[in-house]
Amino acid sequence: MNIINSILYFIAAFIAFDAYSSLLDWLNSFDKAQNFLFWTILMFLYYATFEIVFARTISKYFTKTIVVRIDGSKPKPIDILGRTLVRIIPFEYFTFFRGRKLGWHDELSKTFVVVKSKLENSKKEFLELQNF
Repeated sequence: MNIINSILYFIAAFIAFDAYSSLLDWLNSFDKAQNFLFWTILMFLYYATFEIVFARTISKYFTKTIVVRIDGSKPKPIDILGRTLVRIIPFEYFTFFRGRKLGWHDELSKTFVVVKSKLENSKKEFLELQNF
């Protein structure tokens, strides 16, 4: 929750100090290659940071989902970096049109997105069976 507050504070600071128009001018000065590179780096930092630290992005927080490895454990930073790098592949988002198969960023990094409460229930049931 502190991160969301920090992001909102950052946005408010930009608006309050009239930096918003300067930022827009700066972004509009980019040519196509610079624009692609800027947004690719920003996307990489967003996904990598949130998924390494929390195993979820802001939208996964709202959908109550989480990124896990095949065994249900939290992904290692190298898993997330691989997952994030694959997202840069052009047309990677179209891999979801292959039916129920995983997208490339899940398939190649051997990660899954699951509902957090279901994962916790499955872990609890597993531990209860181990103690039986």
